[in-house]
Amino acid sequence: MTKKKNKKGSLIIVFLVLIIVVFGSLYVFNEKFRKETGEKPTELDKTDENPLVYTGSVTLAGNVLINSDMWYDTRSGDGVYDFSNAFKLFKENLKKSNISFYTQQSPVGGKDLGMTKNYNYNSPNDILDEMLSTGFNAISLASYHAFDKGTKGITNEITYLNEKDVIYSGVSTKEEDRLKNSIITKNGITYALLSYTMSTDEKLKDTYSVSVYSEELAKKDIDKVKSSVDVIIVSIDFGNVANSTQVSEKQKSVVDFLVKEGVNVIVGNNSYSIQPIEIIDNTLVCYSLGNLLSGHTRIDSRISAVVDFNISLTKEEGKKKIEFKDINVMFTYSYNKDNSNYKVVPFNKITNEFSSYKTYYEKYKTLLTDGKDYINVYALGDTNGNTEQKS
Repeated sequence: MTKKKNKKGSLIIVFLVLIIVVFGSLYVFNEKFRKETGEKPTELDKTDENPLVYTGSVTLAGNVLINSDMWYDTRSGDGVYDFSNAFKLFKENLKKSNISFYTQQSPVGGKDLGMTKNYNYNSPNDILDEMLSTGFNAISLASYHAFDKGTKGITNEITYLNEKDVIYSGVSTKEEDRLKNSIITKNGITYALLSYTMSTDEKLKDTYSVSVYSEELAKKDIDKVKSSVDVIIVSIDFGNVANSTQVSEKQKSVVDFLVKEGVNVIVGNNSYSIQPIEIIDNTLVCYSLGNLLSGHTRIDSRISAVVDFNISLTKEEGKKKIEFKDINVMFTYSYNKDNSNYKVVPFNKITNEFSSYKTYYEKYKTLLTDGKDYINVYALGDTNGNTEQKS
């Protein structure tokens, strides 16, 4: 009996030693892997003395609206539409961020659905290729013109984007798929993109093809994603606020609701002008960034603000804290000569494209930075990323 007990005890000891060796080896391998790959710790590694801190970077840009002249200007034969010249200078100056966002205001139904005509907009797939090549990986598709090419246009747009490494929001072919491709994780931070428009130019046939804003819909979407993401970005086409640098009461009301619901970043559009940027209860609000690329003739409608910033996420004891750091603004000009040679020109690259650009630089620099020492504007003539604050 004693021998059996001793034998049983020995087996238990051997088993425990094996467990210690195996798990010890796994720990050593895991630590070595982290050092070699730079992988950040997970929630399981958290100690009470060391909260988890993650950092990320975000870039926000304005509208892209493809008119009929751009179809002719970029056509290079064999059904190819080459937008590389339009974004060459901009690409050289765009900050490379974890999340790079813009609004595709004209739907991308593809060349088979025909070019833009009589304010019924459409875009070739090539514009998406160029924007992704430029560095964008997050796209809002909800806009006043989103349904200009109907259900077929949206189907084509989604089918094309589903083959790309990008998140998008605002249009869908099914109710259950509205938020299917709207979440992405970068550097340990998980982002959700939600996109809405106040209205559409063409009458909708259902409630899911284009996400038309209502407090009920926004709250439903926010509640659905908030437990599984760290940062919620909302893009919204505010509708009929065109050609104004002033924020309307309607815009303020929508923003107030979204702030209370816990949205972290709000990006407005469709004013066709730059509007103020501010932080409200730790929510970064860009009321309108203007048109990045468009064929508008009005000067203010051809100037846009491109905002880049760093984001810090702290997780401690089940709570999250978001901080915005280094908020910088670059101004761009949507140039064309006689409805051709369209290109996005950063203000620090302007030569003879825009003679009064210094006046507009000061105008929008004042609009964005007056009384806000947390917003910086890239200096004129600077190509090294230096910024200056309003004096």
